[in-house]
Amino acid sequence: MYPYEAMFLVDPVKHGEDAAATEKVVSTLLEKHGAKVTKFERWDDRKLAYDVKGHKRGIYLLALFEMPGPNLNSLRGDCELTETILRQLILRLDTDIPTYLEQCAKYQEKTREELESRRAARREDEEREGEEGLDDFASVQE
Repeated sequence: MYPYEAMFLVDPVKHGEDAAATEKVVSTLLEKHGAKVTKFERWDDRKLAYDVKGHKRGIYLLALFEMPGPNLNSLRGDCELTETILRQLILRLDTDIPTYLEQCAKYQEKTREELESRRAARREDEEREGEEGLDDFASVQE
């Protein structure tokens, strides 16, 4: 059994209203091929950068699962044949899933801290520029 991360782009017209049905189509397909799903995350309906099989919008589903390696090609083939799934990207992970989730959480925390420090620096710069502008205004009035 190998760990995989997969992103599925699903047709929003067929299952857009019923989120559970959308997830069920993909999870059933994964289970059919012997996958043990660890995490399943549904993203919202999004506008696509370009048309995919005539669709301008799509629903993204992220799945983390373990599956025997030989089943991968048959899973990809079934994804191509399923009308609901517009595209899929399946990647084999270098580490086990719990370690991968831990790495993702650390990365998100680091990114959040960097974003906050940039915002704080930007606020300080804006305050400093505002004070300098007041000094310029005072010299013009004299």
